[in-house]
Amino acid sequence: MTIQTIEAKKVFVTDNQAQWIVFEEEMQAGFNYQLASIENLHDYLTASGEYFTYNIETAEGVVKWHEEQFPEESPFDYICEYRVII
Repeated sequence: MTIQTIEAKKVFVTDNQAQWIVFEEEMQAGFNYQLASIENLHDYLTASGEYFTYNIETAEGVVKWHEEQFPEESPFDYICEYRVII
């Protein structure tokens, strides 16, 4: 049996609204923090217009940014979101 290892960076949410996403920094003096959720990442995208192109460890598991364009006859044009990969 082969075990696959997926490299992922942790992203945290703090209680400080001015600095609510903390990259790979578990110890941020003076802040309470927790592992970000997919919803937090989508909120960050909405607020900043930026998304993470690498794998991210979240509260739901490891996620990756996903974009998909559909054919013209499809009821959907385009989907872009974070999806759990493991």
